[in-house]
Amino acid sequence: MLLVMPPSRRPLRVLHTADVHLESDGYGDTSQQAAHRERERRTFERIVDRALSDQVDLLLIAGDLFDHNRASDEAVEFVRRELARLRQPVVILPGNHDVLRSNAIYDRHDFTAGASHVHLIRQLNGETIDLPALDTVVWGRAMEEHEPGFQPLAHLPGRHARRWCLGMGHGFFYPDRQRPDRSSPIFADEIRDAGWDYLALGHQHVQTNVSQGGVTAYYAGAPGTVLLIDFSLEGGIRVEPRPLD
Repeated sequence: MLLVMPPSRRPLRVLHTADVHLESDGYGDTSQQAAHRERERRTFERIVDRALSDQVDLLLIAGDLFDHNRASDEAVEFVRRELARLRQPVVILPGNHDVLRSNAIYDRHDFTAGASHVHLIRQLNGETIDLPALDTVVWGRAMEEHEPGFQPLAHLPGRHARRWCLGMGHGFFYPDRQRPDRSSPIFADEIRDAGWDYLALGHQHVQTNVSQGGVTAYYAGAPGTVLLIDFSLEGGIRVEPRPLD
């Protein structure tokens, strides 16, 4: 008799964030804008602190790490220093503020140089990053233009039976299939039919559970919220908001 062994996956702990919006112009005079940008940097520092203190296996940044593609070299170096504090994999998805186009921030700067644990989603039709040490794959689709015809979850492949399957998307959620009046739509039926374990979403700044069917999907919220997700075959998927203070 041939015995078919069930898929075996190690437990996994993930921190999901999005929409940090580093280098945003803010409001007020020059000193007020500088204070606003400093608060944004402290927020990102606390996100990295949380990843370290919660001993996560993986950090997902689901778009708009930067507020625009004019971010300074100093801001880029700040992000590099913060990510260098981590040893676990980090996956960054471009969002609508830091879209992946010619001469944009992710075109001018290679965040993976000298940082083998950092991964950037670059493929416009979707890209899968395999993390075999974590029994995990991460998929995302880079955004070149934020417009209604761009669907962040289009071309999502079938799931891998022996991996935790995590997708990333940056766009606006629609509960019903309709003609979108906003750019980068994410439809409820796309989530439901994905068949993946977790979809880490960004763009909507309120922490929101948009899970559909058997697929767990959340917006992390912004700028001061993160989600801790624990995966295990025995306990399933548990999502917990975590403070940054």
